[in-house]
Amino acid sequence: MLQVSRAVIRGGFDYHAEIARAYVERGAQVCSVFQRGQMPAQKKAAFPGRVICLDAARRSFYKKPAWLTLALWKAVRGTPQDLAVCHHLTPARAVHLLLRAGLVRKAALVVHDYDYFDPADKHGGRRNRFLVNALRYRWSLVGVSESICSNIRAQVPGLAEGRCRVIHNAIDADALQHRLLSRDEARRDLQLQPDDFVFGTVGRLVEFKAHDDLIAAFAQTCRLMPKARLIIIGRGPLESTLRTQVAAAGLQDRVLIHGFLDDAARYMKAFDTFVLPSRHEPFGLVLLEAMVSQVPVLASDSGAPGEILAADAALFPTGDRAALGAQLLETYRRTPEELEAWGLAGYQRARECFALGGYRAAYAQLLAAETGAI
Repeated sequence: MLQVSRAVIRGGFDYHAEIARAYVERGAQVCSVFQRGQMPAQKKAAFPGRVICLDAARRSFYKKPAWLTLALWKAVRGTPQDLAVCHHLTPARAVHLLLRAGLVRKAALVVHDYDYFDPADKHGGRRNRFLVNALRYRWSLVGVSESICSNIRAQVPGLAEGRCRVIHNAIDADALQHRLLSRDEARRDLQLQPDDFVFGTVGRLVEFKAHDDLIAAFAQTCRLMPKARLIIIGRGPLESTLRTQVAAAGLQDRVLIHGFLDDAARYMKAFDTFVLPSRHEPFGLVLLEAMVSQVPVLASDSGAPGEILAADAALFPTGDRAALGAQLLETYRRTPEELEAWGLAGYQRARECFALGGYRAAYAQLLAAETGAI
């Protein structure tokens, strides 16, 4: 089995490793190839199967599908592969050449983002044209949520139902719990007071994450929540804009834009409630991190969060600042016992529905369902 991706994952959920492990555990030989990025020796030694990191200094060279195809042919030593799993377009284009040459029997492209095949977009249109041609061969698609798959079907008319399947991302709950700081430790590091009621969020400071909606909703209701604070952990191009919004609302002492934190998930217990206000969310691994931390979660109904939380009471209409403000206030007024029960229910759901075992089994089925080889 061959896996090809653009770059090594530096932190968080390493789906490359878990996909490789799905096949190694079942006796398959696996080779994972990365166009750029280097893997630390310790991580590489623990990574399931063989790992090849192509020369990062020659990135432009390996962006060309023909040259990447040659590198992949060398990586598998000319041995036909039963399955190739690709992340992103360039790896898929390179693998397609191997498939047409008979060196890959079946291929799957994993889609992590909305509008990946949008024909009205320059890059989306190129991907769309590739896909229409690729589907004449033994290609299938994997979406990380049902929302992603629905988005793909809308943009690729005529796509057969069986050619696009959902495999939700997963979480290593035990590993995260081992890394979690206690509530007191996390609050001390973030300079939060023990008696604050903390609404928190973690994510890149970009438009679709809708941190401006969260700040505005908090501003509408914070006078009714005297002990409430809002903390936003992350960095991105909108940081100065969001800081200006906070200052204009006079909330510098109530809203903290912290900036980047390495392994931010370990600080989850500092929050009384986690809030995800995204305008469109393809999955939202951070929701699982909050749930495993037994922190209550509020999220917009922007697609995948509804699949993850499966609780309408925890969702608010996307972009509706008044509704979000009302949810913040209602949550603030809940008793500690109610919040604890809410957090525990989320923890149990994360454990039961998004475990690594189920994730690996679903990926193994990409090959087993058709060939019975694993």
